[in-house]
Amino acid sequence: ARAGIISTVEVLKVMEAFVNEPNYTVWSDLSCNLEILSTLLSHTDFYEEIQVFVKDVFSPIGERLGWDPKPGEGHLDALLRGLVLGKLGKAGHKATLEEARRRFKDHVEGKSILSADLRSPVGSR
Repeated sequence: ARAGIISTVEVLKVMEAFVNEPNYTVWSDLSCNLEILSTLLSHTDFYEEIQVFVKDVFSPIGERLGWDPKPGEGHLDALLRGLVLGKLGKAGHKATLEEARRRFKDHVEGKSILSADLRSPVGSR
């Protein structure tokens, strides 16, 4: 879409096809491209709509990954968890923001230790 070869709408439709993709690299690319689009739309009437789109696309993988590592997960799952939760939080995903606040509070109060892969998404909320 940046090159003007296809419309942004078509790119967004392709992005929707990746909702069940487990690969960190794919999600990292989606995140970067959606960040560019969000920046371009930041002072327009379409900004809220792109944030809804981000939440719709990233919510399924966020729910699958959850907040806590599962037995047998690799380092790419940890990276993906941080990326996805950070993206959901930045887009204003209510449940993600609430959980980030709770985990930050528990960490500050010494009730729990915040894992390294969650420090960026939790600390930035």
